[in-house]
Amino acid sequence: MRKAFGLFWLFFFLYFIFAHPAIIYYGSEYPRRYLDQVNPTETFVYLGMSFVLWTIVLGVLLAVIFKYTIQTKWNINKINQRGKRIEARIVQASGSTIFEHNTAIKSLVLALHNFEGESIRHMMEVRDSKPEERRFEEGKHIHLRVDSSFKQRPYVIVEGTKGKVNGWFFVGWLLFFVGIVYYYVFSYQLESQGFGWRFLTLSHPLLSSAGFLILFAGILYLIAKFLIFKKLNIGSSSLALKFRGKRVNGTVVQVQQTGTYINEQPEVRFDVEYSDDKGIVHQVVLKKIVSLLEVGSVKHQTSCMLFYDPKEPKKVQFEQDINPM
Repeated sequence: MRKAFGLFWLFFFLYFIFAHPAIIYYGSEYPRRYLDQVNPTETFVYLGMSFVLWTIVLGVLLAVIFKYTIQTKWNINKINQRGKRIEARIVQASGSTIFEHNTAIKSLVLALHNFEGESIRHMMEVRDSKPEERRFEEGKHIHLRVDSSFKQRPYVIVEGTKGKVNGWFFVGWLLFFVGIVYYYVFSYQLESQGFGWRFLTLSHPLLSSAGFLILFAGILYLIAKFLIFKKLNIGSSSLALKFRGKRVNGTVVQVQQTGTYINEQPEVRFDVEYSDDKGIVHQVVLKKIVSLLEVGSVKHQTSCMLFYDPKEPKKVQFEQDINPM
C-alpha cells in the first residue's frame, strides 16, 4: 500500500513537471508564427537558459545518485574499518520478514550504551543475507560500527555490512540524459521551420519543464530540511546527539506556543535550563510539535529529561524525541 501511495505521488509530480507544460504549450502556442521577426539575441538567451537549467538538473541528479550509491559504499567500508565498535542487544525484531532476492529484511530495536555510557535504544533495518543462521532474533547480541563524526552516511551499521552499488540508477540517469537530448533534436526538427532555435519561449517545455523541476524539487528539499527534519527533531544531528550525548534532568522555566502549526498540530517553545557534568548551568530553547491533546499538560510541565552534547552544551534535545522507549 505504501509503495502504491508513493508511486501515485511520483507520477503526479512527473505529470506536472513534464506532461502538463507540454500539453499547454502544444495546445496554445504551437506552431509559432512569424519566426523571421524574432530577435536572434532573445533566441540565444533562451537556448542558453535551457542548457544551464538542464545541466543543473542532470548534475544535481547525478550527484545525488553518486552520494547514495558509490559514496555510501565507500562510507560503509570506512565505518567497518574505523567506526567505533558497540555491542547491542536485540530487544525487538519485526514479526513479519520480507524476503527479497533471498535476503531477509527485518526491523530491529536495539538496547546499547552510547559513547558516554548512557543506555539508549536504537531502531534500524537490517538486510540479512543468511537468514538460516537466525542472527537477528530477540535476545541475541550483535555488534555495531558507528561513525563518531556522523558525517559518513549511513552513520550506524551492523558490523560486517557490505555496501552494494545498484547500477540501475546510473542507467536511469543515462536514459534521462538521452531523452533530453532527443527532445532537443525532436523540437528542432518539428518547430524550427528553417529559422533555427527562434521557436523557443519561456513556456516551451525545454525551459519550463527544467524550471519547474528545479523549483518544485527545491521547495520539497526546503520543506524536508526546515520543517520535517528540524521541526520533528529527526536527522543526523539527532542521531549524533543520541550516540554522543549525556542524559541529564532539566527544569522547564517557561512553555508557550509559537503560533506555528504543522499538520494542524501546534509548535511549542520550551525554555529549559540544566547543569552539565561540570556544574555549569545552561539555558536553552527547545521547540517541538505537540499533539493538540497534549498541549494542556505540557504547559504545566516543570521538569524533563534531556540529552546534551558534552562538547557543545547548547546542543540539547528531549530524551523522548531521540531515544524511543
